[in-house]
Amino acid sequence: MVKTIVIFGSTTGNTEALAHSVAEGLKEGNIEPVVKNVTAAGVDELADYDLILLGSSTSSYGALQDDFVTFHNNLTGMHLKGKHAAVFGCGDQESYPDVFCAAVDILEEGLKQSSAKIVAESLKIHAGMGSVVDEPAKEAAHAWALDIAKSV
Repeated sequence: MVKTIVIFGSTTGNTEALAHSVAEGLKEGNIEPVVKNVTAAGVDELADYDLILLGSSTSSYGALQDDFVTFHNNLTGMHLKGKHAAVFGCGDQESYPDVFCAAVDILEEGLKQSSAKIVAESLKIHAGMGSVVDEPAKEAAHAWALDIAKSV
């Protein structure tokens, strides 16, 4: 069994909703993940998992979701060689096209710097200011995770 953790940071609930869709996709692929809000997770526990999936919303100015900042700062000092990883998240593509899902890129770079192996293209979902992720977005997250489950 592939020990898997899904860690999310969500300000409006959109990335949390995606995290649960990701978890369902993993379960369909016979992986039983641990799902945690980043506020309840520590980078040290990543060593206990084979597959690490991180999800963050992106602020309007292209930064990590507030709760993810300390986690990310600590992530860059980790040694995750041999771990598989991927990143997902939400952003506002219409209002902020230049920084759309920049937090996803920031987290992926942190995982790479920690020597984790990125096993899937990042999932970037448009969720405009004040909107709620729709069913097609949740289905995309589910399918993305199922593909990952099949590949590890």
